[in-house]
Amino acid sequence: MKRFLFIGIDFSKSKFDVSVMECIDRANVAQATFDNTVTGYGAFLKWTALQSKIKRDDWRFCGEHTGLYSRGLSDFLAQKQLFIWLENPLQIKQCSGIKRKKNDRFDSPVIAEYACRYIDRAVAYSPAEKAIDALQLLVSYRSRLVKSRVALEVAASEMRRVVTRNTTARFVYESSMREVERIRKQIDGVEKKMHETVMQSSLKENYLLITSIKGVGMQTAVAMIVHTNSFAGFQTARQIASYCGCAPFPNESGTVDKGSHISHLANRELKVLLTQCAVSAMRHNRELSAYAQRKIAAGKSRRLVINNVRNKLIQRIFAVVTGKVPYREDYLNPLADCA
Repeated sequence: MKRFLFIGIDFSKSKFDVSVMECIDRANVAQATFDNTVTGYGAFLKWTALQSKIKRDDWRFCGEHTGLYSRGLSDFLAQKQLFIWLENPLQIKQCSGIKRKKNDRFDSPVIAEYACRYIDRAVAYSPAEKAIDALQLLVSYRSRLVKSRVALEVAASEMRRVVTRNTTARFVYESSMREVERIRKQIDGVEKKMHETVMQSSLKENYLLITSIKGVGMQTAVAMIVHTNSFAGFQTARQIASYCGCAPFPNESGTVDKGSHISHLANRELKVLLTQCAVSAMRHNRELSAYAQRKIAAGKSRRLVINNVRNKLIQRIFAVVTGKVPYREDYLNPLADCA
């Protein structure tokens, strides 16, 4: 039986804790802490080589996917052609049993043990292309700007009620509105930069295919590309729907059947964007508008209809991306008459 060396990594902003084991035996675990820098990455590899005689090709690194904190070391290991596997933190938590304490040195052996138990599920980390990294930064920056703008608009709306009789309130209102306008211009600049980044990269094809669907705009298309690594990590539309929190799952036990419900374990950013797209499509997409009106007339709740439209949009997005054919609203299936 082939032997592997399992290295569990718990990332944080300035450092990362590691645990090394050859089998599920907490009595023989080597642990250390390194700086989350290029210098720390090199020291980490030298230290790992001293912990076992197992050759480098059989090292299996595993860590939680924590965004920016995990990217540096993951890219470094991938460039060294070492196997690094990033897993959803919730997946590791649910598979590690009941925990009564929480600290980094305790978490890293749990991750190493997870890698040992579920090595058959391991998927090698693949660094995202530079355009996706750039878009992710722009999407995050735009999100922060939008939150700031909304906060100021709410404050301004409250001051507006009393501006006619309170000079201080008028000052706050006018200052807030000037700041809102400044942030709006910043958001416009970020969106322009996002569009330029997409159109000058290999992501252009998928972007144009997604936005060919009426109701799906730039923000949703960019977010879908960023969060799915340009759809490289998904094989079916159902997987994407599950990731976005739109796929219904059964809820039954024995003779008790509570019906199907969507899960709250989802990418909320994509879910919100798809909801906005669904509402827009129900107004402006002829086919989906007719579908929504028909379902509402049949007594279906608006929330259910919106979720159904979200799923239909996801199916269309996945179809145009995988088929490399833009969406056509007037398309007729040539096999429809044969059914």
